[in-house]
Amino acid sequence: MNDSSVLAAWRSGDGDSLHDVLAEAVTFSSPVADYHGRPNASHLLGLIAELLEEVDQTGAYGDERDGVYAFTARVGDRQVQGIVREERTETGELTHVTLFLRPYAALRTAIGGMREALERSPLPARA
Repeated sequence: MNDSSVLAAWRSGDGDSLHDVLAEAVTFSSPVADYHGRPNASHLLGLIAELLEEVDQTGAYGDERDGVYAFTARVGDRQVQGIVREERTETGELTHVTLFLRPYAALRTAIGGMREALERSPLPARA
């Protein structure tokens, strides 16, 4: 099993690097809502890369088509624990990315940070 493409991008702070591995019809399921299409998913994953600091992959489960990756990170002054699930096509494109974060206080901090980021840089497409 490979390392997470999403976590690698977040670790580097370069969420834009995910654009080419996302399927055109990808769905990103955040803790708040589902977002559809490459433009929206790529934009949101890029904003998350700017929000999360000290991203460290702590576990990997699954196979090449359906992987679950545990991680820790920091959002502001709060530590978060998270899970990213990556579902892929046979050719390796990401078709569905799901993000889970805990604890609740850190999740609320992340939601606030994303709200501010989306005010500065709105979603490119409404799907």
